[in-house]
Amino acid sequence: MMDQVRIGAFIAERRKAKGWTQSQLAEKLEITDKAVSKWETGRSMPDLSLFMPLCTLLEVTLNELFAGECIAAETLRAKADEVLMDVITNWLGRDPQESTACDPASQTVLDVENVSKLYETASAGHGTEDNAVLAVNNVSFQIAHGSLVAIMGASGSGKTTLLQLIATIDKPTSGAIRISGQNIVDIPDEAAAEFRRSHLGFVFQEYNLLETLTLYENIALPLTMKSVPKENIRPMVQRISEKLDISAILDKYPYEVSGGQRQRCACARAIVADPDIILADEPTGALDSHAARQLLDTLSMLCREYGATILMVTHDVMAASYCDRILFMKDGEIKAALDREQKNKQTFFADILKKIEWIEGESHAVLEIVNP
Repeated sequence: MMDQVRIGAFIAERRKAKGWTQSQLAEKLEITDKAVSKWETGRSMPDLSLFMPLCTLLEVTLNELFAGECIAAETLRAKADEVLMDVITNWLGRDPQESTACDPASQTVLDVENVSKLYETASAGHGTEDNAVLAVNNVSFQIAHGSLVAIMGASGSGKTTLLQLIATIDKPTSGAIRISGQNIVDIPDEAAAEFRRSHLGFVFQEYNLLETLTLYENIALPLTMKSVPKENIRPMVQRISEKLDISAILDKYPYEVSGGQRQRCACARAIVADPDIILADEPTGALDSHAARQLLDTLSMLCREYGATILMVTHDVMAASYCDRILFMKDGEIKAALDREQKNKQTFFADILKKIEWIEGESHAVLEIVNP
């Protein structure tokens, strides 16, 4: 069976065949030595944005990278479907993904209309004229109540800037962003923090839990800030904690529990006050593959059972395969969208890879696959 250990050993083998050290490969990819070491020991996989550059440097196809072996040209096409679907199944498991897709007639929670963000920065050392950077370029999309949507893109694509605009941390240069019908662009700066507390939930890559508070106190915090009666807080925290399987550790501090448990606590904190929308910024980035799958199952459950609406920024194909819809960003624009519809997550995962290849315009072989 193909797995991260086999893929890591293959990366190491190809690197050594090139005569490179781990540091030299890391330098070529503009990443840390530690990241390469983690790949080669099977502790993690390369980020989405590094798949194609890594294949180019090692002179292998994407299918060969996933297979963890070189594939003879005469058998490449015959093995491609088997290789791709096998590795996807290993990552995701064989169970079909239960759809979180909502009724098309559901109300729109988030409406982004013709949004652009232009940054003007002084060009130090490059003359006296200012440089204008169009980080987000005329982006429009809608998200319905109860759906789980991902924005995918490599570093610098504009996805994080877009999330900050939706989170009221920054304001667009033009366009409108409506959350439950309210145009948040019109909210004065001094009222933005109150809007975030009342209408938004957040899940971050690094958890952002308060280390001096117990898990219970971290989850209860948004309820306290919304002046929920004290007698109502404990049952509300207990109810969501049981759903997320952390009720037995509520008296512990964040440093006393695992990364996966801290992230589930962050999810409980995000949903407990019933926000209009939860914004998740690379929520699986600091987790191993097992904890990441648990978190993604949790996010799907929040949509199904609590009617949560979640917008997730990610570069992780596995994370995106749990979503109802994916928006692909590049150079500040939405280049394409992909709906899961009734596909299981394995097939959707493969469709995502093909869409990424099309967007990036790379020549590496992600061959046409046969749906299982």
